[in-house]
Amino acid sequence: MNKNLLISLIVGGLAFPTASSAADDKSINIGLTSDYLWRGVTQSDNKFSLSGGGDYNHNSGFYAGVWAASVDFNDDTNFEYDFYTGFQKEINSINFDIGYIRYGYQGEDNLDFSEVYIKANFKDLNFAVSTLVDSDTGGDFSDSTYIEVNYEYILPYQITMSVHGGYYDFKEAKNYQDFNLTFSYEDFSLMISTLTGNEALEDTVVTLSYSKVFNF
Repeated sequence: MNKNLLISLIVGGLAFPTASSAADDKSINIGLTSDYLWRGVTQSDNKFSLSGGGDYNHNSGFYAGVWAASVDFNDDTNFEYDFYTGFQKEINSINFDIGYIRYGYQGEDNLDFSEVYIKANFKDLNFAVSTLVDSDTGGDFSDSTYIEVNYEYILPYQITMSVHGGYYDFKEAKNYQDFNLTFSYEDFSLMISTLTGNEALEDTVVTLSYSKVFNF
């Protein structure tokens, strides 16, 4: 696999917000994290990262949004900017979500790429599959696929515990798995993340993050 293609596949954005089809609303969000991780891989060279974005959710189920964050790949890239849109529909108590996201990068050439995704939410359990659509480095459709399962559980004192497991499958590179455990209270979260299966990327990281959403 072309080295730049592998980089472009693992340096995408923070998990994009899950839109709600219950109301027609707009919101903006801001965030700060001690280490910007995406699918188990640091995007900020283990340094702080600032982020911000905006979302529009229509009561029909359609949603669209933009999001940006500071990154550090030890090159000329300074920030990432994402655009996404999709549609949600609830069927038999399961919320289905299908959408498209474009990951863009300022500075370095040939890092941009896009994915399509489908998610299913049932109560506190979430299952998602994301597949490469295209890449500026020449990647073809489905050259990489990321499968993830997420579960949330409410602990005492209004603390939310989130468990994540993900598997990244590459057609022309080594696959890997990532897992994390997150504890959230109000606007703060503490995450323990580990990556296995690829010696060049294996790492265990603890991050502290703050995020705030403003609805209007």
